[in-house]
Amino acid sequence: LEFSDVLLPIAPFSETSGSFVNAEGRLQSFHAVVKPAGEARPAWKVLRVLGNLLGLEGMDYETSQDVLVRATGKPAGECTLLPAERLSNATLAEPKLGGECAEPVVAAIYQLDSLVRRAPSLQLTADARVAREGVAA
Repeated sequence: LEFSDVLLPIAPFSETSGSFVNAEGRLQSFHAVVKPAGEARPAWKVLRVLGNLLGLEGMDYETSQDVLVRATGKPAGECTLLPAERLSNATLAEPKLGGECAEPVVAAIYQLDSLVRRAPSLQLTADARVAREGVAA
């Protein structure tokens, strides 16, 4: 909270349906395991509402399957393998550098992920202890 001006109530992947592309380029869809906590919502719903509030066109998705169809250009269920040229991690945006460069942020392995950072068993591991106490395991 000390670094943020705005926090979006986005649920983790386990609390929403969606799709991802695995290392083979195979599209895999999944269902929510549990209901989102509190007022959290799937990311696509939060972004849809923001798009609607800003008056952006093409933000009329009703389901995560609608988002999938928009992303793949194919009807839901038809696209199972994405071509290699669609799997690049390259970005189209040019980075804008200016001012002083900050030091890179280094975070412990079990501190960033929204699911594992809440797992007491992982917080008791040697890796978590090193991060928490700054001592060698």
